[in-house]
Amino acid sequence: MAFKIFVNGGYWFTHTNTHFPISKIDTNLFTHLFCGGCVSINPQTYELSISNSTKPLIDQFSKAIKEKNHEVKTLLSINESEDDAKGDHGRFAAMARDSSNRATFIRSLISKARESNFDGVDLQWLYPSSREEMANFEALILECYNDFVKEGKECHKPRLILVATVFYLPYIGKDDGVMYPIETMRRTLDWVNVIAYDIFTPISSSNETGPSSALFNNPSKATLGGYFGIRTWIEKGMPTKRMIFGLPFHGWAWKLERSYNHNVFSPAQGPAQGQNISMEGLIEYRNVKKFIVDNNNVTNVLIDHKYPIAYTHCDNTWIAYESEETITAKIAKAKINLAMLGYFASNVAADDDHHSLAKAASREWRKSYGYYWW
Repeated sequence: MAFKIFVNGGYWFTHTNTHFPISKIDTNLFTHLFCGGCVSINPQTYELSISNSTKPLIDQFSKAIKEKNHEVKTLLSINESEDDAKGDHGRFAAMARDSSNRATFIRSLISKARESNFDGVDLQWLYPSSREEMANFEALILECYNDFVKEGKECHKPRLILVATVFYLPYIGKDDGVMYPIETMRRTLDWVNVIAYDIFTPISSSNETGPSSALFNNPSKATLGGYFGIRTWIEKGMPTKRMIFGLPFHGWAWKLERSYNHNVFSPAQGPAQGQNISMEGLIEYRNVKKFIVDNNNVTNVLIDHKYPIAYTHCDNTWIAYESEETITAKIAKAKINLAMLGYFASNVAADDDHHSLAKAASREWRKSYGYYWW
């Protein structure tokens, strides 16, 4: 029997620890787990920056996961500071523009990953926004890879896994814009996490509701969909087995302009307001289910198979989200039609108490026999 490698990933963020501690993660549903949330770059030293309050969680993450399931690989996810994540002011951009700063960052990255027993790292530079920044991103991943190989040989340990999280298209901006360095990515990265969601939000699409995590879209909006994005990555040279498909365990809530007009692309007035909805309109899946129950809204829980997405509405609040059914459909497409390496879920703490979305994703991916973990 032929065997195939796959990745079933999930993100856990330190800020979710209060309601969803590490111990609640069902490690049988994942092959790889990412730990992130409060791990960024110090803007003065360019070393990793981890707050005192979250350091104990970072340090215990791998140990806690591997005690439950020793086969799961853990990765430390490095992201931008939320207050400093745009353009030249971004910490990734500032670090990556100078070779000595990159070297300092990489040394710090290796040290922390080994110290806390992570199997790899995930670079979340969201997103390099100019040709200069993309060239610096290329230099960063190349130097990371070379240093990871060297360090692994010197300490007689497996090389740290190197992953980058990327835009759903292989370029930033319009008309091919700023292209990712795909050839270098193929040679250095174990895979890329493709953020095939948040394509429509109440901020980016304030005047009309949208299929926030559309896999497919209307012909006039064909480029605004995960399938188009993945196919474009493939056309530009990224192997399917170097990509994993992003699934959101959150939805987005719009305020409808008229409550009786509640389909996809109906007129809207930006983010909805309400319990468990952020100022930008984000709502976690567990709270979508609560919204449905609280509003006796079972009859207004719908699937639009064209995209596919689930949505629900009550009065002037309209929410697009992933359900067990839409997750299953997208996993099937990613696995069979796109032949991808796997998927990742963001974030595991947003699922309901029964891990319904994570179970649906895992169940669909592992339907066929003859698969083993990456």
